[in-house]
Amino acid sequence: MAQTLLKPILNEFLKIDGVSAAVIAGTDGFVIESAVSGKFDIEALAAMASTGLGTSGAMGSSLEKGLLAQMLVELEKGPILLSPLSEDELIAIVADDTANIGRIRYDLKKNRDRIIAAL
Repeated sequence: MAQTLLKPILNEFLKIDGVSAAVIAGTDGFVIESAVSGKFDIEALAAMASTGLGTSGAMGSSLEKGLLAQMLVELEKGPILLSPLSEDELIAIVADDTANIGRIRYDLKKNRDRIIAAL
């Protein structure tokens, strides 16, 4: 049921210029649902996103900075936005270097409750 509701929401991210993937994964690193244009190893992305988010969250706790809200990985050919959705799920959005990061962040904030409700 959840996957039926999640897919259309994730497809909305692909309509943003430069976005090529939106993946919801468990904190265990397994893919829950994805929307992808092009070729991606979404299983590897989910696993690495889980590890990266977990490490950054632990750093925030260790430094007493609170819970991790969002993580932006800026790479030469485009950003990857990572954000926890709950204790058990996260979202990773992959874009190219033409993407408007502000727009991606805005759409994630706007759709966060819908995504969480669909989980």
